[in-house]
Amino acid sequence: MNKKVIWISVAVIAIIALLVGLKKAGIIGKVEGTEVTTEKVQLRTITESVNASGKVYPEVEVKVSPDISGEIVNLYVEEGDKVTKGQVLAKIYADIYSSQRDQVTASVNQVKAQYENVKAALTGLKTAYENTKATNERYKKLFADKIVSRSEYEQTEQAFRSAESSYNSAKESIKSGEAQIQGVKAQLARAEKDLARTIITCPMDGIISLMNVKKGERVVGTAQMTGTEMMRVADMKSIEVRVDVGENDITKVKLGDTALVEVDAYNNRKFKGIVYKIANPITSTANTTASSAEVANYKVHIRLLVESYSDLVKDNNIFPFRPGMTASADIQTKSKANVVTVPLNAVTTRDKDGEGKDTKVGAVKAEEKPADNGTKDDELSEVVFVLGKDNKVKMVKVKTDIQDLNYIEIIGLKVGEEVITGPYSIVSKTLKDGMIVKVVTKDKLFEEKK
Repeated sequence: MNKKVIWISVAVIAIIALLVGLKKAGIIGKVEGTEVTTEKVQLRTITESVNASGKVYPEVEVKVSPDISGEIVNLYVEEGDKVTKGQVLAKIYADIYSSQRDQVTASVNQVKAQYENVKAALTGLKTAYENTKATNERYKKLFADKIVSRSEYEQTEQAFRSAESSYNSAKESIKSGEAQIQGVKAQLARAEKDLARTIITCPMDGIISLMNVKKGERVVGTAQMTGTEMMRVADMKSIEVRVDVGENDITKVKLGDTALVEVDAYNNRKFKGIVYKIANPITSTANTTASSAEVANYKVHIRLLVESYSDLVKDNNIFPFRPGMTASADIQTKSKANVVTVPLNAVTTRDKDGEGKDTKVGAVKAEEKPADNGTKDDELSEVVFVLGKDNKVKMVKVKTDIQDLNYIEIIGLKVGEEVITGPYSIVSKTLKDGMIVKVVTKDKLFEEKK
């Protein structure tokens, strides 16, 4: 009996040792299948968007330049000041223009005096002309009747011709004087206008968004050339964000698209805007050692809706935004409701042999994938791996459409099916049709990786 107990004990110990050895060797107790995470196919609303960055600008910004040249003797505003239409912003040295105005005024008075003198003399010359004409006509008749001599008649004829010439000359002088008066009056108006232009006034309500000059500096008027840009006045009641959109995405953007805008100055705050203008492309050249290529970026103008930031408009902060603030925009270009969707990570590609090519379809959609990736595009298929019975996966070819940051529309699956979503390396390379997997939570998967 004792021997039997001993042999049983030895056998039990041997079996236990064998089991421990087999477990350590991985022959028994091994975790079945590759650990993966899954998610069910669901109906969702997908909104596709184009992300772009840019800066905040006033929708209306006016450059202020002087019409005349001179020295700035007074500067009444600073950058950031609130201003109103007609407000005096600066003053240019006016003594020269005042002197010119006085000289032209004196010329006007002189020409007017000369005109009045000629006009007064015209009355006497007209009387002399009429008298000598009457006398000449009378003597002409008397000479015909042989009552007066030829010499007497010729004297009246000569007097008449002289009076007529003087009278006509005076009338021409009157016309010339009137023209001179108009000319000097125009000079006076110009001089007075130049004098008035030494006062620089604000063209509209807004703020001084940019100041380029200081008191004592000389400025050049627009009459001579482009002119000195003294400052800019911006109407900050109407704000826009100008973002650069690449040529690959610009075809998706349309006038009237809604945009959600984030301004760095207001963290975790999104403002609503509308695309109201798409400008011509700005071409930049990117040079490399091998080649150079032109990249076209399109300037997209997004008008911020006042109601999205009305709570920021206060008595002491009328303009919550400043020109040049950094911003980014998600332009919502397309939206679909109640479409069949899966996570982006669930979609990958396989060639005709079922081999993965490390291509993440969710990040780079089929129509945007580069052609030269070592495998011809027509040999790659978009696929997902569906969890089946006994934890076996089935590779299903699918088609994709609209996507957002997390999900993509899928064609070829049914709502409720369970698809493999991770890890990415397993989905993109390892999984094959018929493989056995073990479903775990994301937390557990990440813990094991750590």
